[in-house]
Amino acid sequence: MYELSDSLIELRLATRRACMCESDNGAKKNTLSLKTKVLFLIAKNYNSREILSTLLIAKTNLALLTREMANEGLIEKTKGEIDRREVCYALTAKGAQYLNERKKSIEDSLPTISANDEGYKKAVALIEKAILLMDGKIPD
Repeated sequence: MYELSDSLIELRLATRRACMCESDNGAKKNTLSLKTKVLFLIAKNYNSREILSTLLIAKTNLALLTREMANEGLIEKTKGEIDRREVCYALTAKGAQYLNERKKSIEDSLPTISANDEGYKKAVALIEKAILLMDGKIPD
């Protein structure tokens, strides 16, 4: 009866395990933090409105997080050219490096299959189809 719900929970649990890594002191920490998600969306050229609707967070939370990320040198914030009230974000080289390190950590925590393996490619294709379905689109 709840087959789709069960599968989504299983997927969420599996992705949570894949997104855990060890910190410098040996403790487990989540590499897929809100900061990582925001950097990922900024790298995909999402504007603030799209980030808010994708992550379902409050505007004030995004403002605080992006201010912190700008202070860390991970992003640059500018005013919109047409609407000066709009805030635009861009990754810095440091931000791109931070994001790439998180992605590598996730890839490294997956079972020992390489990007050249057929199983890896099939897994990526299945995940992409699942994302399309969750967005209400029909995959090819």
